[in-house]
Amino acid sequence: MDYRRFYQENIYGIWREGEKVTYTRMGENRVNIQVETRGRQADFTIEVFMPEDEKKVRYSGSAPFIICMHPIESKDCALEHGYGVILMDSYQIASDDDKHVGCFYELYPYGKQAQEQTGVLMAWAWGAAKILDAVYGGLGEELCFDPEASIVTGVSRWGKATAVCGAFDKRFRMVVPACSGAGGLALNGVTSTGKTYNFESIGGPQKYTYGENEPLSCLQSEAERGWFCDRFLDYRDVSEIPVDQEMLPALAAAPGRYYFIIAACMGEDWVNAPAMWECYLKANEIYKQKGLQEHLVIHIHKEGHAVLKEDMELLTAYFDKMYYSMETNLDMAKLKTSVFAEQ
Repeated sequence: MDYRRFYQENIYGIWREGEKVTYTRMGENRVNIQVETRGRQADFTIEVFMPEDEKKVRYSGSAPFIICMHPIESKDCALEHGYGVILMDSYQIASDDDKHVGCFYELYPYGKQAQEQTGVLMAWAWGAAKILDAVYGGLGEELCFDPEASIVTGVSRWGKATAVCGAFDKRFRMVVPACSGAGGLALNGVTSTGKTYNFESIGGPQKYTYGENEPLSCLQSEAERGWFCDRFLDYRDVSEIPVDQEMLPALAAAPGRYYFIIAACMGEDWVNAPAMWECYLKANEIYKQKGLQEHLVIHIHKEGHAVLKEDMELLTAYFDKMYYSMETNLDMAKLKTSVFAEQ
């Protein structure tokens, strides 16, 4: 099966690329990205943050960088480790509803035909890709960011969009979807509602019982249906969907690319961390078959719907090890397991 085609036609909508992308610096930390295609033009603004010069030395003056689909609380930690940070205002790209307005839809109006439909998650993924276009087009040289050392991340709905981005833009060197849940990296048929887990080994309670997980009906509700294309609304039960979510990380499996899944154990009942752990296990088998077992890792922290400082410490160390072949204190075995493996 052509999985990229399936996801486009049945879940997320059509992936767009090939536009003319230019940029204009608007001071030290702001950049306007201009996109032109088929006689239409649109633009959006990003914020850029560069690590201090002494932090760049370890990367020969051209820093790796992280495109964040929204502000993240561990931004300063990334900068301290010598990583540049680019913040995208996703709402400029596409509004978070089914109105289909924003920069993306100025270029590609949402239509009635399948080939004219791109959901918001795919539109946000496109936005990150256009930023990467600008980095390759000269912005990277100006900021001392290495275009070949790009990372994309996002949390929750933006974690879903990050997973989509990693599947459709092969240029991103590492993909870091965080707390993505249903429609992201939670397997469709795996539920944890009512199940009790022992989290003592990570400093949590001995008995933690999960509440309700996000159901298909919520993804198809008025509040969230805009994230997907119209065909997705036709599924009445997750059992009808012939492709499960492990294929999103599987589509990013390639030599020289890396995948770092983030989730949380507690307070994430709705997001369904056990289903993301199961997704990792299934995707890991695909990575193993390709001889890329170290290219897919996971960190499930105790609690926090975010990319925490502890996550940033780990993902930068992992990237340093895998991409730059640096000596680190990273224990790879800890990134290949989780508290759910103990249950």
